Amino acid sequence: MAAWERLLADYGSTGITLREHPLELLRPSLGAGVRSSADLETLGHGERVEVAGLVLARQRPATAKGITFMLLEDEHGTINLIVPVPVYERCRLVVRAEPLLTASGRLERRDGVVNVVVGDVSRLERPELPPSSGHGRAQVTTIEPRKTWSTEAEGGEHGATGAPEAEDLRALAPVAHSFGARGR
Repeated sequence: MAAWERLLADYGSTGITLREHPLELLRPSLGAGVRSSADLETLGHGERVEVAGLVLARQRPATAKGITFMLLEDEHGTINLIVPVPVYERCRLVVRAEPLLTASGRLERRDGVVNVVVGDVSRLERPELPPSSGHGRAQVTTIEPRKTWSTEAEGGEHGATGAPEAEDLRALAPVAHSFGARGR
């Protein structure tokens, strides 16, 4: 069984994995400019960055005037995202439902806390990893967005194309990490 399939099996059976982090497997296929959480510690306030990760939490408190806060995890640690209202409105489905995503924006350092103020966010496409090693050059498979994100019935449709990869990728994120309950 290849590394990606083992990872999916772990998440599918227990909701966690003690093996590779998903970003450890995906990192070789990301662009050279996509920074890790460890890289952010060395960058200065105001620098433009692109990051990728598994969404751990999403919050849109009523007291935040529409700003959404997200916590991403990569193979080295966590990344705080601040999603302004215009970005949320433009990328609502990705912000609300995607378990793996990339975000670009401006690095903010304030009182020892590092955030990325997001200018754009998109779903992280799952590359087809070579079965022999799980690493190396990747071929990208486009994942269609879900048709619904909070009212989907049990046994509902897969993504717009019916591709099983979309559901495999979404299986990585427990329901608690989403704004709304999702059918499985």
